[in-house]
Amino acid sequence: MKKYFRVWKQLAVMASESYMSNRIEYGSYFLGKIIRFCFLMLMIAAIFSHTGNMAGYTKYQVIIFFLTSFLIDTLGQAAFRGVYLFREDVRQGNFDYTISKPLNSLFLVLSRLPDFLDVIFIFPLVAFLFYAFSKLDIFYNPQLLAYYPVFLMLSFLMVAGIHVISVTLTMWTMESESFIWVLRNTTFLSLFPPEVYSGSIQLFFTFVFPIIVIFAFPAKVLLGLLTLKMALVALAMTFVFFGGSLLLWKTGLKHYSSASS
Repeated sequence: MKKYFRVWKQLAVMASESYMSNRIEYGSYFLGKIIRFCFLMLMIAAIFSHTGNMAGYTKYQVIIFFLTSFLIDTLGQAAFRGVYLFREDVRQGNFDYTISKPLNSLFLVLSRLPDFLDVIFIFPLVAFLFYAFSKLDIFYNPQLLAYYPVFLMLSFLMVAGIHVISVTLTMWTMESESFIWVLRNTTFLSLFPPEVYSGSIQLFFTFVFPIIVIFAFPAKVLLGLLTLKMALVALAMTFVFFGGSLLLWKTGLKHYSSASS
């Protein structure tokens, strides 16, 4: 474990040097992320200036869904941005060198480019979350507060699973970004409570492509609205989804044909 932490630390240093050498590019990206966040917050404020609730949820409950979704998405981007480089690694044969190293190749693929701009963005998100907690008296319910990070971890594992599936598909089809962008684009659906959508859409994004499980369930458990049955469903789906993605990766690795083949 210490060995992997040392490797990740070195990768993080290399990534930070890259960011420092491209200040304008990465600064513009960070500014764009802040502008998007502010516009979405203004949209929520505009909606609640005309209504007292959204699908039965109050303003600060909706903000909990919004901030939780943003937080999970940001954690995934911060940890797994290396997937965007993987197709080029396979095409140029650099992945052959990666799998020859005495380290887990999946770890190197996923974590080779930690995104510190997203890490920085996590701090204001957490501050906004604490403010929303105070408006809903969540601090007075330590049990719900304890469940929240557990479900955030489950969501993080499922996001990791999606990235693992993405890099596995890249080995077979040379496509990676398209699958990840399906995740990025559908996360917009999770910025609001799932009850605003029809029952069929909720079923699809719960059991087929589990966006609701990933992004909405942590908010629901924090608000005390997640039933025990659905909590167990989330636990089982995380186990199956993440475990299945690792099996898929191992299968893909066995059938990988190197660039020199």
